[in-house]
Amino acid sequence: MWRAVLALVAALGFQAWAQQTQVPQSPRQALIEMLFSRTGAGLEKHLPDATKAALQKGNAPSGFGFAGPGMFGTSKNMQVFETGPVLMASDEARGEKFEIHIERDDLTSDHDEIDLSFHTLKDGVEQGLTSFYPRVSLKMGLEKGVWKLKEVALNLRLPLDDPEFLKGLQEAFKERPGASPDMAAMSSVHMLIFAEKQYKRMHPERGFTCSLTELSSVKFGNGEVPMIDAGLASGTKGDYKFAVTGCGTAPASSFQVTAVPLSPGKRAFCADQSGELRYSADGLAETCLASGQPVSGTSFLSAEPSRSPREP
Repeated sequence: MWRAVLALVAALGFQAWAQQTQVPQSPRQALIEMLFSRTGAGLEKHLPDATKAALQKGNAPSGFGFAGPGMFGTSKNMQVFETGPVLMASDEARGEKFEIHIERDDLTSDHDEIDLSFHTLKDGVEQGLTSFYPRVSLKMGLEKGVWKLKEVALNLRLPLDDPEFLKGLQEAFKERPGASPDMAAMSSVHMLIFAEKQYKRMHPERGFTCSLTELSSVKFGNGEVPMIDAGLASGTKGDYKFAVTGCGTAPASSFQVTAVPLSPGKRAFCADQSGELRYSADGLAETCLASGQPVSGTSFLSAEPSRSPREP
């Protein structure tokens, strides 16, 4: 009997020691779990209790709809780092890389403020698209020993009538000799999305438009620089044919953009009013719209253009 008692005491003592020496999760580890977990449980775990209670009272679906992967999910080409200035690096096709950087991490005993920035690189060189990504500021706090996401802020500034900004915009989206046809097509799709957002803001009674001609009338800032060039407005640019469909009756609240290759063996691209860019390997618009795969690291480009500082 005494041996059983000693064994029980030893087991309980080891369990207490293990609990005391267990290293608590850091805010950065909690952030990684939220963004890159294989299931939505990682995000749900780090929501404040008040948020989860409100979702329950609002008849949110079981699991709050987070049954899929985290915000960014995971892939075999992705690396996540618990230390250092880079939080995540993902190798894309043709020497391209998408990275999330930690710009600020101000940790106190029970609060942390983290700033994230997003970067697109090609062969190690920062690309012009980076200037369109917002900076994300996160506030986290300890709640019952778990780091919870308390606040999210997005900072996106697009000075649409600033000459330097317009110069960078043209350099980022114009077709360069030898540039990847895929990248040029994706850039053109994003410009059509920006033009649609601006058109809807200028014509709320019409909403979105399925006319490339009407989109060609949308200008940047002071009205001198068109958002889409003549080639894109014609519907054919480079090795792709572009179309805007699915607008419905006015005021239209939806649209679909497709970019279909004129030569076989290339991907088709598509997007809608959500701004998420997708692709289909078979080069067909129908496949892309029905079951296209997301293009990693591009959804942040869907943000609606901000007003110029000189606009009322």
